[in-house]
Amino acid sequence: MTVTDVFSEFLRAHFWTPGYNMVNTLTYGIILAFCVYVLIKVLFAYGFRIDRRFFIATLPYIAFGSTARELVDRGFGLYPGYAPYPGNFWLVAPGIYFTMFLLTALVLAATVAVFRERYAAPMAAVGGLLLAYNLSLILAHTGNLKWFCVSILSFTVSALLSYAVIRRFGAALLSAADSFNANFLLVAAHLLDASATFTGVDFMGFSEKHVLPNFLIGKTGSAAVMFPLKVVVVVAAVYLIDKEYQKDELARRFIKFVVLVLGLGPALRDLTLIALG
Repeated sequence: MTVTDVFSEFLRAHFWTPGYNMVNTLTYGIILAFCVYVLIKVLFAYGFRIDRRFFIATLPYIAFGSTARELVDRGFGLYPGYAPYPGNFWLVAPGIYFTMFLLTALVLAATVAVFRERYAAPMAAVGGLLLAYNLSLILAHTGNLKWFCVSILSFTVSALLSYAVIRRFGAALLSAADSFNANFLLVAAHLLDASATFTGVDFMGFSEKHVLPNFLIGKTGSAAVMFPLKVVVVVAAVYLIDKEYQKDELARRFIKFVVLVLGLGPALRDLTLIALG
């Protein structure tokens, strides 16, 4: 076997085969960290601010990419359907993150160039039109509202409990650099992901694809382990981000935005899967 054959087999086993493993998870994590670093430098150079307007403007794109992921598999509407992996790499995770980043960045650049400080509303409008198309497909094919409602209920309960506990024992920790409510949005986004995973795995027979959650679910026998896992990891992440980037507002807020996307994106994708049945 030649070196080329060995390399090709390595790529096939760890990257061209669907799903996550330790190798591709670490690789994608390194790529993500590098991209975040470069983006922070670019945004700083142009004096860009991560604020409420930015969040509102980008939220439709997060939802659009998340819902599109499942619609691709179903082949609804204009989506290509069951293209064999890696042929659909750019439309499924993790490739869709790069696709949506490019789309969002291009629209952001265009709207900032034209509207300057008032970019948020035009950018949100473009994303809203894209999202509306996905929502129309989801509504037309919704077949499992029961488990969708269970997911929302478990999210509501877990979010309220977490909010009460953190407010009682860790409000000062979470509000070190940003408001408590803003920081709790990160926790809530990941609890929504945990709720969808819990419903899908424990009640609908779905499987978890990510390495660490899959390991813990296998050890505990239930995806309910995702609730404390998400709270602990996200609270720790918020604490470290606020501590390390206390005086760097741009880096602090952008890294938090990435953490938000990493929770909200999979959550909305899984909720779409559940709703479609």
